[in-house]
Amino acid sequence: MLPKFKYISLLITLTAVIAVAAVLGYLFLKPRNTIEVRKGEINNVEVMVRLCTVEIYNEVPILDTIHDKVIFAIQKQRGQISFDMEHLQLDDTGDTVRIILPPEIVELYESTDDNSWEVIDTKSIGPLSMFRSDRMTLDDENAVKDRIKAKSIRYLYRNGTIERARKEGASDMELLMQQIYRKPVKVTDPTPKGTFPG
Repeated sequence: MLPKFKYISLLITLTAVIAVAAVLGYLFLKPRNTIEVRKGEINNVEVMVRLCTVEIYNEVPILDTIHDKVIFAIQKQRGQISFDMEHLQLDDTGDTVRIILPPEIVELYESTDDNSWEVIDTKSIGPLSMFRSDRMTLDDENAVKDRIKAKSIRYLYRNGTIERARKEGASDMELLMQQIYRKPVKVTDPTPKGTFPG
């Protein structure tokens, strides 16, 4: 009886050793993934609380020259005019809260809609134009887009859009701050036509 018991015990032990060896062999010999997981890091966190007063949508016709080539295109733009609420100049010591309206933040980008950048035509110009391709490089197109963005922002200042946004911003800020402070609020705008960065 004892030898049979030893035989079963030896068989169970041998089976367990083989199973453990198979699992370890699978874990150590399987192909390694190239994905590495590390602890996440945040280098810089900037929280901006903004009051948005105007949403912008433009379709801009473009006629421009760059590197002896002329381009005619249409760009759709989206953006907004907002005000930084986090760093307000605010005085709440008296019976009226006094606020100075901060400079506007003008953000204008090429739209993500379909056909937001449509090149109608490009043409090489100048005395050697017949020897050059009419096609523009991506760098040339991006340079044109940068100039169009700057022109479009200047136009927002000239056509009164920024001035309107500042008026609406002052009014909206008064209403918002009255809800927060539960007393009268006076917003002063030192630059009603805006603070154009150029």
